[in-house]
Amino acid sequence: MALLTATCAAAMPGMAMADDGATQDDDVTIVGTRAQTGTKTDAALTEIPQSISVITAQDFNDRAAVNLQDIIRYSAGATSELNGVDTRGDFLAVRGTTAEQYLDGLNRMPGFIYGGRIEIFTVERAELLRGPSSTLYGGGGAGGILNSISKRPQETFGGEVGITYGTDDYKQAQFDITGPLVDGVSARLVGLVRDADLQQKGQANDRIVVMPSVTLRPGPDTEVTFIGLYQRDKLGSQTYLPTSKTIDGSGATKISDDFYLGEPDFNHTFASHYALTMLISHRFSDNLSFNSRTRAFEQDTDYQEVFGYIGDLDGDLTYNPIAYEDAGRTVAQRAWYLNRAKYSGLSSDNNVVLSFSTGPLEHQILAGFDYTEFREDKEEGFGAAPGLNLYNPVYGVPFAFGVGWMTDTKNTQFGYYVQEQIRAWDRVSLVVGARHDKVKSNVNGFQNPDNEAWSFRAGIIADVVKGVSPYFNYSESFLPVFGSNFFGVAYVPRTGRQYEAGIKFQPSSRILLSIAAYDIKESNVLIADPDELQNFIQGGSTRSRGIETEANVKLPGLFDLTASYSYTRAEYLVVDGRQRGDRRENLPEHQASLWATKSFDLGGDLSAKIGGGVRYQSDKVSF
Repeated sequence: MALLTATCAAAMPGMAMADDGATQDDDVTIVGTRAQTGTKTDAALTEIPQSISVITAQDFNDRAAVNLQDIIRYSAGATSELNGVDTRGDFLAVRGTTAEQYLDGLNRMPGFIYGGRIEIFTVERAELLRGPSSTLYGGGGAGGILNSISKRPQETFGGEVGITYGTDDYKQAQFDITGPLVDGVSARLVGLVRDADLQQKGQANDRIVVMPSVTLRPGPDTEVTFIGLYQRDKLGSQTYLPTSKTIDGSGATKISDDFYLGEPDFNHTFASHYALTMLISHRFSDNLSFNSRTRAFEQDTDYQEVFGYIGDLDGDLTYNPIAYEDAGRTVAQRAWYLNRAKYSGLSSDNNVVLSFSTGPLEHQILAGFDYTEFREDKEEGFGAAPGLNLYNPVYGVPFAFGVGWMTDTKNTQFGYYVQEQIRAWDRVSLVVGARHDKVKSNVNGFQNPDNEAWSFRAGIIADVVKGVSPYFNYSESFLPVFGSNFFGVAYVPRTGRQYEAGIKFQPSSRILLSIAAYDIKESNVLIADPDELQNFIQGGSTRSRGIETEANVKLPGLFDLTASYSYTRAEYLVVDGRQRGDRRENLPEHQASLWATKSFDLGGDLSAKIGGGVRYQSDKVSF
């Protein structure tokens, strides 16, 4: 998508990274060298024995990112848009398996939800933690988590207004205003209106977002922030096209990439999302602090689509690779699906941090508990739709549809955790942690057996010579899979483990280089059901092994450079319908990217910037 953006901004000092208590120094603003996601405490990336990338709001703007998937395109080991352009959600993979999406340190949507995707204009930065992280995040999967940080109120006045125009009649207006109200109280208001089409004309891509927030500072040691969010999406749906008629097609048999295989007047994704977040931090002393994060949300979704269907539509759900209704392969077989749901959730994470020294050792002990509740009340339906001639399409042929079954699911998770960070001689950092989780699930009034598990983590990183820090870690994952499958059967938690070794190189605040190798095994994975496209099946195990390297460099002459390379071998070990050693779907083995920008100082407060990038992905396999 090509975008043209015009923005007018007032001075907003410190806004580039002013959140979550991160130190506002040159190291942070140049290449993003501190993060909280890896340890739940503010720590330098070179003191965390795990691979982490920080993507700033400036990166969002430079790359003209329009959604969450766009912002990780240039991060090592990350694969976005697993299903291509998809209005149902943001589908991300890290290190060959799915990555969980967090917002302000809390799992944003513990189960799969149609619509309600994060609007990145409301986000200040994102932190990509690679590998298992269940010791701190009970909902963290084996691939890692992408933690987005919401924009927060600032104590200095500033603002931004802008308009954007792009392909597919993309029109957007946005604003962001912040500043103090009275002594000890600051506020922020972020808003956005978008009117656009998807790739197929007539399919909407509209959104309204309002995010007010207020921060109270009753004293020098206490801060309380409330963040509200209202988001309404009116979207169409992207339908898959047969590769034999697009990528592999030729001559008269080839159809356009913007051909619509759905029903223009039937397909839609309507979603209304409401959320309230409360963030509390309090320092009892220089050595003891308390942090709390709580979010409640509700979402109403109305999703329905007609789509090209490969399979047997006679009702027995027996797989049969039939995509066409005629021998000439001109009339595509189609099916319809609807999902009308109400979702609600509550998440809370509370911890204390104790800091002290014993001789040459500096200790930081983190202990806490978290609770997540997720409820899903949905109506679904599925059936055969009229076929569509690919060369003489006639839309609007009537067909019967309606609700076929209902599912009411309630899931809860309670976990407690402890972690110790030890810094020795200001050169060696050791992180050890343990966590226990218990998960309950109720589907249509039936209480499933509880699931509980311990997860462990240990890692070490050392500054062996100035700026060179090798590290090693072992970590485990325990990921509750909230919700149920296409047939109303509850999922069980996914579990995994990882060994990782790497080196971080930071000779100065202008350069941060990293290289890592890893080995991940995961059980109870979710994969697309080849017998039913709207279903995900669970069971078996997978393995991912790979190497990653990433560089963030600020060069003389106002040049900025980001480069990455990843090799990922993601394969099945034991999964129904797959052979041991088969590659996992939609995941390239090789990825490489390069992004560069050049800034120009025009004098006064004026500046300009140009940038560009290139990405490479090797071939993928599909089911």
